[in-house]
This record gives sequence, C-alpha cells and structure tokens, in this order.
Amino acid sequence: MSGEGLECRATRVASAILFVCQLERSIEFYRDVLLCRATIHTGDSALLLDPDGFQLYLIARGTRAEHPSGGIGLQGLIWAADSDKELRRLDRALQDRGGRTETRTSGGVSFLSARDPDGNRILITHPSPARQPRAVIGSHLYV
Repeated sequence: MSGEGLECRATRVASAILFVCQLERSIEFYRDVLLCRATIHTGDSALLLDPDGFQLYLIARGTRAEHPSGGIGLQGLIWAADSDKELRRLDRALQDRGGRTETRTSGGVSFLSARDPDGNRILITHPSPARQPRAVIGSHLYV
C-alpha cells in the first residue's frame, strides 16, 4: 500500500516478554525444548532468540509473584513446528521434562499443548499459518 510517496510495510510480532519465577530454570526449558539461545543474560533477565530470530525476554519475578490468567491481555504464545517430525520431537522433549502434553487436530492443523515450568501455556502447531492459513478458531484456544 502506498500513499503520498510513502510505502507501508506489514509489521509482525518480533518479541514477547514473559515473567517467570526462576530465570535459570526457564532459560534451560526454552533452550532445551524450543531450541532458543540466550544472547543477553543479566541478574534477573535474559533475552532468548529462537532459531528464526523471534525474541523472548524472560524477567524473573520470584515464586510469590501473581500469576493471573483468563483476564484481559496476552494469554499465551503459539509456536510453529517446521515438520511433523519436529512436532513429535517437541512432544517427546516436553514429556521427558515431566510435562503433560495433549495433541489435537483442527482444520488440518495439529496443536500440541503443554505448560512451561511456571505453568504458562505453550501451544505448538504444524503446519505454520504461513504454510496453511487458519480456517477456524478452535475451542482449545479458549482454555
């Protein structure tokens, strides 16, 4: 789209901020399961990059911090796996860490649901929205 000599480009989500109880535990989880790497690590925060360059800021808030869910605001992040094989690897990695996983398919898209060490919901899909645009909003997103 253009107007008066200005060209507009689409924007995309590039980063997310996640408050966590124990920083080191969360760094290890996102590194081992989702293959993120820590690029900056300070006393109470870290910046992780996923293999495609998405930035995840982790900020430690301690074990007594409030943990609201179901209210207004961001309720979770949805990651996309590159293949069925990668989705299965993620399922195994989550289970190996003692997590409970659930997989369902809706509209030709597989959804793997689990929790991170702080109980934050993680959804992983295959194929990605870029490869298969979504045609439905599944009820499992409201959980």
